[in-house]
Amino acid sequence: MSNTSVSIESVENLLPKELLELLQPFQVDQIKSMISSFLVMNFSVHEYVFEYCPKCGVHHPVLIKAGKANSGKQMYRCKHCNKRFVVDHGQLTYYSHQSEQKWNQLIDDTVAGHSLKTSADHISVCEETAFRMRHKLLYFLEQMSFPLRISETN
Repeated sequence: MSNTSVSIESVENLLPKELLELLQPFQVDQIKSMISSFLVMNFSVHEYVFEYCPKCGVHHPVLIKAGKANSGKQMYRCKHCNKRFVVDHGQLTYYSHQSEQKWNQLIDDTVAGHSLKTSADHISVCEETAFRMRHKLLYFLEQMSFPLRISETN
């Protein structure tokens, strides 16, 4: 991960100086944040292992890369059921337009007991988005605490 911090710090070297002069400091920070999230996503894709296929449930599925989603996330195809899914299928960030940094800040704010308005200001989204993100977080935590168990009845 040391390559990540070097790349983020040298973003000024990657962009033309004329372009940097036209941007506001917060915009340069946003570009650094985007580059950081892309690099983290690229590193995490290589480390993630599916024990079960999220679509058909086969144990140790044979997966092949199947392109990228519009969000830039890696997609995989299960050779057993031939269905495609995104790398973060079933995770908190699944089907989210918000970056990982925003989710981390929302989690920190929720644990600290900050209001929705404060959380929305911290992550630069409207209160309705912060509300939906917080409820997705709480629902995700509830599902982890009390997993659904289906018993066989004969």
